[in-house]
Amino acid sequence: MGRAFVSATAFALALVSSPARAQETTDSIVGVWKLNSFVRKEVGTDRSVQAFGEHPSGYRIHTKGGHAFYMFFHENRKAPAGSITDAERIDLFKSMTGAGGTYEVEGGRVVFRPEVSTAQSPAGTTLKYQFEIAGRILTMTTDPIKSSAG
Repeated sequence: MGRAFVSATAFALALVSSPARAQETTDSIVGVWKLNSFVRKEVGTDRSVQAFGEHPSGYRIHTKGGHAFYMFFHENRKAPAGSITDAERIDLFKSMTGAGGTYEVEGGRVVFRPEVSTAQSPAGTTLKYQFEIAGRILTMTTDPIKSSAG
C-alpha cells in the first residue's frame, strides 16, 4: 500500500463554449471547459507531477442547474490493436479519471459533491477548489487532500 501524503491538485481549463453571461459569480463557471493542464503538488515539498502528461485532454462541464461532470485523460493513451485485453483495459483505466455530481459556488470556491466516479472513492465526499477565471481560462486548485496516488 502506498504512503499517504497531503497534496493539492491544480488544473487549468479553457472555455470552449460561451455560456449565457450572468451577473453572479456562480454563473461565471457555467459552460464547457477543455483541460489544458493537470498538476499534483505534494504539500511541504517541491515535488510536482503532471499526472496526465504535459498535454492532457478532457473536459469539465458546469451547468446552470448546479451539476458538474469531468473526464480527464493522459496524453499517451493508446487504442487497443484489436479485441481489448484485460491488460489494455487496466492501462486505459489507469490513464483517466472522471466524476459527476452537484456543485455550488461559495465566493471564490467551488464545492463539488461527486455522486459517481471512475474510482468511486470520491463519491459521497465533498471536494473544495479555489478557482480563478482569467479571460477564458479557469484555474481550479483543490484544498490539500490525503492521497496515496502520488
